[in-house]
Amino acid sequence: MLSLIKIRITIILLSISFAVTPITLSYPTLTYAQTETSTKLVHAGQGNATNIEFAFIPQDMVIKSGENITWDNPNFYAEPHSVSFLNEAKYFPEFVAAFNVTNSTKFLSSDPKISADPLFVPTEPGQKTKTVIMVNARAFNPVAIDSSGKNVTYLEPNSNYVMAGNESLVNSGWLWPEGQAPPGGSPISNFTITFKNPGIYSYLCNVHPWMSGSVTVK
Repeated sequence: MLSLIKIRITIILLSISFAVTPITLSYPTLTYAQTETSTKLVHAGQGNATNIEFAFIPQDMVIKSGENITWDNPNFYAEPHSVSFLNEAKYFPEFVAAFNVTNSTKFLSSDPKISADPLFVPTEPGQKTKTVIMVNARAFNPVAIDSSGKNVTYLEPNSNYVMAGNESLVNSGWLWPEGQAPPGGSPISNFTITFKNPGIYSYLCNVHPWMSGSVTVK
């Protein structure tokens, strides 16, 4: 009987210990262990409205040539992320871009349902062109620019892109949590890349540039 009582007391004490011990969540930071045939998965961001983790999880991946990685945005809040591979800083896709147009260029009024107007840079006397600031499609939409930097290919939302490795820019577009893309925005929730050639591929998020990751292809 005393042994049984001791066992019950031990169980109660262990239960109390687990109940009062804080649980610390940890996230993997290196290779995502998955089966050989499955597409590897990387989360862009993680958490909730009160505890947001601005990181790619896992941050560093090691895969074999010919394998795939899919990036998604698993968050419950409407915070976008992107996956941007670029070989030079000048290809970083800023949100807005400046375009020169002739002074005679006329712009139609914007949709009355939207509170928006184009922004013009003040011109100098005698200047024949004016500069208008516009949204940069390369920042928001999936796009690939070849090694020359001249040939631009826009991809479908949620694309599966085959990476050669010498591209000037490969950008996923803004990844939104499933069903949380803004009205009129492209419903992009994932982006998949097939890596053909060995090498180390670094990338970042153009929304939060301190978010970075790498893919090592063997």
